[in-house]
Amino acid sequence: MSRVSLIIPCYRDAATIARALESVYRQTRPVEEVIVVIDCSPETKEIERVLKVFPHVVLIKHAVNLGLAATRNTGVKAATGDIVTFLDADDELHPQKIELQAQLMDGDSAATCAVQKVFPGRAPCVPSVYHGSGRVRTVTSTGRMLLANYLTGASLMIPKALIDRVAGYDTSLRSCEDYDLWLRLLESGVKVRKLDRPLYIYHINPTGLSKDLQSISYWELEVLQRYFARREKLGYGAQYVWAWWMLKHLVRAEANCHAELKARTETNIETLQGSALLRWGLKALNGSRVLSLCAVLK
Repeated sequence: MSRVSLIIPCYRDAATIARALESVYRQTRPVEEVIVVIDCSPETKEIERVLKVFPHVVLIKHAVNLGLAATRNTGVKAATGDIVTFLDADDELHPQKIELQAQLMDGDSAATCAVQKVFPGRAPCVPSVYHGSGRVRTVTSTGRMLLANYLTGASLMIPKALIDRVAGYDTSLRSCEDYDLWLRLLESGVKVRKLDRPLYIYHINPTGLSKDLQSISYWELEVLQRYFARREKLGYGAQYVWAWWMLKHLVRAEANCHAELKARTETNIETLQGSALLRWGLKALNGSRVLSLCAVLK
């Protein structure tokens, strides 16, 4: 049987790390190794006090803050298992998460799952036990991923050899490093099997990194820029991918009344190459009732 190493990157998570670890130790299929990597956190002492209750955890501490991508890479490098998986320190796992995802693994594939989003003050609403294998969708190309990152990075389970083959997470990315990794894995020939069970429980943090809308929008475009830079022939469809993301960012800015993001997106539209018609269409939608309706529906 394969050895599974579970990696938990940790920063300001002293208040939630115990909940995360408790969910790991409730697994119906235990992992062989749990690695916590503290990224030079101001809460390091508090986190270490919590970890005393979990003596089997492998603890690694960064001397300087390196960011989430580098922290995950540190865990992967230290892992002794032939399969690695992840858990953010403010989230938790359904008890069958490891068991059901491990059943999808083979030498050239990665596994992910659906996600249950939990708002502050709420409890997860998922079945205590899943019966049957559930539906599995296999993703083999970057196609739809160019329009939206619909694979959850934190729920990734993958042979260590495959993530090493693409050199892990890109440490120059301060956000969207999971989106970039998915694209590079798919480009390298890795098949991704997504289980429809919500086995990863994502606790929404109103002050978390994912809520910095201007930053995340910037890094989404940076990931796409790097993707297209790796392609010798972009094809006519590339400009439509860019236009789609411009539209998404306009809707995001409208839905959140984010003036700075709107201004940045308007600038990006002006630099959109290849089609004056696309630029005209985006400008026409900007500020229109259609855009407002999209923002409400979002």
